[in-house]
Amino acid sequence: MEVRFPRMAKKKVTLSIDEDLLSEVKKLVALEGGNLSRVVEEYFEGLVFERWIHELCASLDLGELEPTSELDVPLSRPRGLNAAEIVRELREGRTKEYGS
Repeated sequence: MEVRFPRMAKKKVTLSIDEDLLSEVKKLVALEGGNLSRVVEEYFEGLVFERWIHELCASLDLGELEPTSELDVPLSRPRGLNAAEIVRELREGRTKEYGS
């Protein structure tokens, strides 16, 4: 999920980052056609968004919500009836009742 904040004036900052790490990140960003400023800004936006989510959850008495991805959703669904099995039984019943 990408969160965008209203664009305000940009502010230059100075960061001290491990030289080897910075070199690797620059390579990755270049491969994706992005720029380092955008990567840092997106990370900051993520931090602010995470804080906002925690505050929202607290105000709604939801407790701590665990982040999920689209891959986690099917795994977290409650187990119940097997849809494939039910459809098979319905088809078999129809076949017996109507033939063919």
